[in-house]
Amino acid sequence: MRNIKSILTFIFVLTFANIYAHKDRFEKPQSFKFTFENKEVVKLNSSDLKLNIFCNEIVSRKRKLIEAQLTYKTGEIITVKYDGKNWTSIKISNKTEDIFVPKNVLKKITEIHFSTLSLVWSGNNESAFKSSYFYITFEIGTVKYFNELPSLSIFFEDPMFFGDKKFSKCTLEKQVEENATQSFDF
Repeated sequence: MRNIKSILTFIFVLTFANIYAHKDRFEKPQSFKFTFENKEVVKLNSSDLKLNIFCNEIVSRKRKLIEAQLTYKTGEIITVKYDGKNWTSIKISNKTEDIFVPKNVLKKITEIHFSTLSLVWSGNNESAFKSSYFYITFEIGTVKYFNELPSLSIFFEDPMFFGDKKFSKCTLEKQVEENATQSFDF
């Protein structure tokens, strides 16, 4: 009889208890600052109608970018540098720490669609650098698969909470069917 009560209690808890799934927090940049080869500096906010125009001109190489700086409302800043041929640096910063994307990853990145660059971390934390992990994700390239550009995610983690996040992996996700994506190591 005791086992039956335990089983019924367990079933009741599973059925009626509020179970909350872990959710990641996705942050889009609040502001963008683009510096071009001709020394022109363009500052835009995320709702500016010109943002997609500038981002498309950067991808198509109509505008020659040398640096992009994206600022997030939680204080993080992502700075991306370009030498005209290759991405030379992607730095994610907060007030006290800088984390860099490894050079071997940078050399594989072709185009960056800055308007899609998001910062993602555990929703249990108020900022990316206070989480045990975070990643940046953005669309890359110019070739669409099933009308979608591939998306690159670059992960950093500190599973032991020592405060020293390190690059952990990089994945590329692309459409492989109309309603299906597949992830690949990048």
